Amino acid sequence: MKKWILNLAKILVSAGLLAVLFATFDPAASFRALVGIPLSLFWVAFVSFQFTLLIRSFRWRFLLEAVDVHIPLSRLLYLYYVGTFFNTFLPSGFGGDAVKMYELSQYSRRVSESVGTVLVDRLAGLIVLFLMSILAWPFAWKVMPRPEAYILLAVSLAGVAGSWLLFQEKWARRVLSIVPGKVGKSGRKLYETVHACGRQALWKAMAVSVLFNLCLFALNYCLASALGRAIPVYYFVLFMPLISLSMTVPSVGALGTRESAYVLLFGIAGIPEPIAIAMSLAFYLVNVFTGLIGALLYIMGTVKGLRASETHSEG
Repeated sequence: MKKWILNLAKILVSAGLLAVLFATFDPAASFRALVGIPLSLFWVAFVSFQFTLLIRSFRWRFLLEAVDVHIPLSRLLYLYYVGTFFNTFLPSGFGGDAVKMYELSQYSRRVSESVGTVLVDRLAGLIVLFLMSILAWPFAWKVMPRPEAYILLAVSLAGVAGSWLLFQEKWARRVLSIVPGKVGKSGRKLYETVHACGRQALWKAMAVSVLFNLCLFALNYCLASALGRAIPVYYFVLFMPLISLSMTVPSVGALGTRESAYVLLFGIAGIPEPIAIAMSLAFYLVNVFTGLIGALLYIMGTVKGLRASETHSEG
């Protein structure tokens, strides 16, 4: 019953935010811009997104090998595709993570550590996003409203400081011991897995994250260009950490939360609200098509598993 109520709340969050956006701004203008995107540029963005999944698979493998869990790269890539399907179509930003955690529990005898790498994988990406945002800030703050510029800097600094805290055993244990509920439990699991992986593996994962984030910036730049907007690259570097955080807010495929973040942030860069919404929806479509590939792979894998089970039972 509790899970049903939570899923309903996520649906209401997405529907409510989209309703507010489309009541405030012209939805027809957003959809006109969206359907006017040249297919060639859209497919460049789509292919770029596929490349990011491969990059993330390498990053995850570094972390798994650090805890002595060895899974073929092809399987990790499969899990990313399936995870994209669940994240895009189900009322949860972490549905895909749950699938990946379940699969890992089937592969590994070190279940706790290997499952924790799913969280560390996300952490490595966020740390690099925050660091890159801080590096981009000096180039952007002069053309941004001062309050927004300092808020963005404060969020990025807080993200880096929170990550640094995980490596300070004395302080991390003290802080996590007073955090209640699931947040505290997840924080403690993340802390334990970070230390189980070791700093060397995390450094490797962060190095891979630089390449991943560069592809992510290029993808969004490509979609903005397809909509006829030339946005300086440093804005993407500056805004993506907050957009990524907005996508973790409980919702359906980050619909509503992501669009709100695009409107608020790219409005600072002078992008009209309907175009910002179209940018976000274009990114969502890239996820939808990728998720459909994940759905197909999941169905094929399930059918293959059922056939193997029937053959084994007959033998």
